[in-house]
Amino acid sequence: MELSRKLSEGVGAWLQFQYACNNSDLFCEQFLIEPIGRILSSTTTDRVIAEYQHPVFAPMQSGPGRRPSVDFVVCEPYPIVRYAVETKWIGKTKPSVQSILWDLIRLEQIAHTDGATCFFIIGGKKGSLDAYFSSEAFRGPKGLDPGKPLLNYKKNNKFELDLSGSVVHRRKMVKNVLASFQEHPFPHRIHARRTNPFPEGCKVNQFQIYVWEITAKPNRDVFYPKNSKHYAVRS
Repeated sequence: MELSRKLSEGVGAWLQFQYACNNSDLFCEQFLIEPIGRILSSTTTDRVIAEYQHPVFAPMQSGPGRRPSVDFVVCEPYPIVRYAVETKWIGKTKPSVQSILWDLIRLEQIAHTDGATCFFIIGGKKGSLDAYFSSEAFRGPKGLDPGKPLLNYKKNNKFELDLSGSVVHRRKMVKNVLASFQEHPFPHRIHARRTNPFPEGCKVNQFQIYVWEITAKPNRDVFYPKNSKHYAVRS
């Protein structure tokens, strides 16, 4: 969790500094490249690679179109991924919850196949983050599957994101993400653990960073979408 804390505090402090320099109009996902890259570089003698083709999913895609990639990786040694990071920014435009789910799945696959340490980072104004986390798409409908948000955003406890289909309100979203990978094994659960957001106690109009470490169990239970009554795509 040490690197997770460094990313939370370092990137969060970077935003506070840039805000003090009147640069908040520039804030976006791409604006986080420099602080994340520098923090990762401080942990290794190998270079940080941006937009790295996903080692599991990119080779599966044939024909035209952009291959699945990862925002940042460090390979030690190449091509084995040691660190992987995906980022999202909540600003005037907001990422879909489905795109975050896809980020988490891609990170878990790298954690499992390469034994990498993987992180998901999300930033924005505290008020915007709070609204996003409490939205129906992220948190789930009231009265249906209570207590099953996409990620635990309130505590640092270990958290399991259930992909098995038992969370009713998320079935359609998961099916959309897995539609192109019907014959690939996916875990029943993705394991995530939040570190303290930075700054932790801030005003709603201040900028804040959340970081989760995404891990995979060595002997995890898996399912194949083609065999699932919830996720199979019928021709």
